[in-house]
Amino acid sequence: MTNGDLLVRYAESAVRGDSDLPSVRKEVELAVGTHGLIEAAATVSAFEGLNRLADATGIQLDAGLADESADFRTALGLDSYSGAASTTSQGSPGRAADVMGIFR
Repeated sequence: MTNGDLLVRYAESAVRGDSDLPSVRKEVELAVGTHGLIEAAATVSAFEGLNRLADATGIQLDAGLADESADFRTALGLDSYSGAASTTSQGSPGRAADVMGIFR
């Protein structure tokens, strides 16, 4: 995919609120134009919104995200909420190297 790595880097930076977001945003704009940057920002926003909606309604986490978040869900006491009953881990807790690693 053309500019795929750059767009993933932008999405990761935007979701995390990384300090490099302004420079990555500029790189995206130079690579895909202002309209492309707006589409990328809208896509990131839509996915974040959908994730929040899923979290609020108790939709289960997929196995990769369940494993990825096991340690901080436990530390924050999130597993004690009734919605947590719909999520089970399929493996062992661990961190992916990047966003795409969660889905592999």
